Amino acid sequence: MKIGINGINIKGEKKKILKSFIEFLESKNFTIYFSTELDNCFSKSTYKTYNSKNIKKLNFIISLGGDGTLLNTVTHVGKSNTKILGVNIGKLGFLSFDVHDVFEKIIDDIINNNYSLEKRSLVTLKNLNNKIEKNFALNEISVIKKDSSSMIKIQCYIDNKFICTYWSDGLIISTPTGSTGYSLSCGGPILTPNNKNLLITPISPHNLGLRSLIISDESKIKLKIENQKYNFLVSMDSRSYTFKGEQEFVVEKSKFYVNLIHPNNFDFFETLRKKLNWGFDLRN
Repeated sequence: MKIGINGINIKGEKKKILKSFIEFLESKNFTIYFSTELDNCFSKSTYKTYNSKNIKKLNFIISLGGDGTLLNTVTHVGKSNTKILGVNIGKLGFLSFDVHDVFEKIIDDIINNNYSLEKRSLVTLKNLNNKIEKNFALNEISVIKKDSSSMIKIQCYIDNKFICTYWSDGLIISTPTGSTGYSLSCGGPILTPNNKNLLITPISPHNLGLRSLIISDESKIKLKIENQKYNFLVSMDSRSYTFKGEQEFVVEKSKFYVNLIHPNNFDFFETLRKKLNWGFDLRN
């Protein structure tokens, strides 16, 4: 089998963990390809690197790190349908799993097709004036003020029906996967991953009556940014672009999915309990 490994800023203890993983994978006769980011972590690497041309030949990619690394891996995979196994050696880890202690069993299960595959939806961004490379996001697309403390004004339309003008620090369009990310920190609700919805969450709105809005993921969202004297940011997960002036964007569900490998005992609600400390008495 051919597999890719992606990691960012791998050093110290993380590098030791990676080397132990590689030793095990090679004992199972895997052919290993590094991402460019991981290859740059080593002064001398003997492994080939994967790219947009050969990524479809990989059986799956191991994303070694936290959720940020997995989001970065999604930009590598794009529309290729290559499966991703997230191994959390980072911090929070909603998308990547705390499986490095049982890594060998997970790999054996994958070899024996004893795992679950979950399709996660993404959102795509279009701008009438500019072509945006890798214009998709697994978590969220955000429009955020940049060079001024003044609020940004965003007219929002759903299926060409006017909703309102958001006077705020910005606006988040989130997938169910992204509902535990930026949107959650701005007061948005949590959606289960299999939910067929999108989430619109304002960032510090001037009107306190404006709250998150859950809509069908079949809807098309149009955002008109009123004439801006200052620059503003449009971000897709961790990638940001600067815009200025009147702009119009369209956000909709992507026509492709991300395929995440899960252990068969994966439980989303258990992940919520562990990561958000639900039901725990934290007073002691």
